[in-house]
Amino acid sequence: MTTSGAQYDQIGVKYDEYARTATLKRAECYSILKLVGMLDGKRVMDLACGFGFYSRVLKQQGAAQVVGVDISPEMIRLACQQEQAQPLDIDYQIWDAADLPYLDTFDLITAIYLFNYAASKAEMLAMFQNIYNNLARNGRFVAYLPNPAFTLSKPNCTPYGVTVLSEHPETDRYACEAEFLTDPPTAFNYYRWNQSTYEWAIRESGFRDFAWYPTEVSPDDLRRYGQAYWRDFYDNCLIIGLVCQK
Repeated sequence: MTTSGAQYDQIGVKYDEYARTATLKRAECYSILKLVGMLDGKRVMDLACGFGFYSRVLKQQGAAQVVGVDISPEMIRLACQQEQAQPLDIDYQIWDAADLPYLDTFDLITAIYLFNYAASKAEMLAMFQNIYNNLARNGRFVAYLPNPAFTLSKPNCTPYGVTVLSEHPETDRYACEAEFLTDPPTAFNYYRWNQSTYEWAIRESGFRDFAWYPTEVSPDDLRRYGQAYWRDFYDNCLIIGLVCQK
């Protein structure tokens, strides 16, 4: 199992606590739903599905079929537990995205925080290629990932539920240490890859078009928390959206 799989086997329920309480997650969810658009009747694969948070959201938004895929057996166990408690007819499977076979032809594939665990450029490329191979003609791929433009010297994202503790430069990326602000805080590690590396992998895997999308805050959350609360979020946002077209 890769480091990401083992790490999230340990995080498990603590990540659920983060997802329920962090305002970063609220902005992320709002932005992702804008990017995926109308889902009525569509076949969707949710890669790096974790405990099924977005798999359930996508099904509730009208997707005809949702397959959730994750490398972590513990996360899939939690997702299946939720499916049993509140059935939505979601199929959960354990796969490493770098070794993902052809599962079906999907209209949309999502990957929320997948590429930040790619161990190498070759592994990132394999992930993109496997995603491309599972997409229908003209299918779309929506990813969310650590923002290549994030700068640790600027205000951190602590008010929004995550603190980046350190970043160590490597070739084409930073190795990062952070923590979810749960009780107690939950430590995790990830890679923040350069934008040029992502765009290389996108082109090499065959996608014909792509675009980057800054994270947005919903009008309701702007009113609820106030403009000043979100100032650092917009100035140095930790996360960003990426949409690729087959």
